[in-house]
Amino acid sequence: MEFIKGENLNSMTAIKVENFSFRYIQANRQNCGNLGYKQALENIDFEVSAGEKISIIGPNGAGKSTLLLNIAGLMDEYFDLKLNNNCGKIFIYGKQINIKNIYDIRQQIGFVFQNPDDQLFSTSVFEDVAFGLVNFLNKNKDLRANDKDYIKETVYLTLNKVNLKNKEDEIPHFLSYGEKKLAALATILSYDPEILILDEPSSNLDPRNRDNFINLIKSLGKTMLISTHDMDLAYEFSERCLIINDGKIVYDGSTKEILKNKDFLLENGLNLPLAFRNS
Repeated sequence: MEFIKGENLNSMTAIKVENFSFRYIQANRQNCGNLGYKQALENIDFEVSAGEKISIIGPNGAGKSTLLLNIAGLMDEYFDLKLNNNCGKIFIYGKQINIKNIYDIRQQIGFVFQNPDDQLFSTSVFEDVAFGLVNFLNKNKDLRANDKDYIKETVYLTLNKVNLKNKEDEIPHFLSYGEKKLAALATILSYDPEILILDEPSSNLDPRNRDNFINLIKSLGKTMLISTHDMDLAYEFSERCLIINDGKIVYDGSTKEILKNKDFLLENGLNLPLAFRNS
């Protein structure tokens, strides 16, 4: 497949992925041995400027989630030299991710998982949102971690920001799916990370909640990466997108330009956005 390169943006670099490849071990369940390696990503190169919003687009299994998890430092395999020797480099604000600095770098990145139940585990929305904030403050030896008034005020402000006012005492398990998505986002926003990464943010949302969620994340003044195979979300969300297929970047450039290219999208297992299918 042809690789199409868009224009480079010249500004402060928040994320840099340099010649990055990644593979998983495939296990044989019958004899507990290894079948070999599954290549998930191959020779990934791109940069994200501070404040930029980018959609990572691709069909299921293309490698989108694997890429984002590695950028967030959430894949232990990244640090396994036997598994991923010479796999390339990932930089966050100029610092290469490694085993020594990973915990510090993770504090600069907020990751919202596709399934909000992966992030909500407390008995109230307040406790879930407060958990990330208190943990962040403790790691930074900030005395406000013990300031109940500060924690309460910050949690309430964050819940208001995501339109969950007066939901602080609700049990997360009983929230609607859309509300769970918002609560999961709030757990990240509470400690104000520099970078937000969202994995399939529109999945399983009804049209109204989807629109509300998109408008909310678009309004956040953060460097943001989202992975999606929702073409309409990508079109609305970002000026720039990366398209990944079979673990490789096949496009890096204007979202609105490429999402009108029916032949290219079909070649890479994608469809036109709904607005262009009958035009």
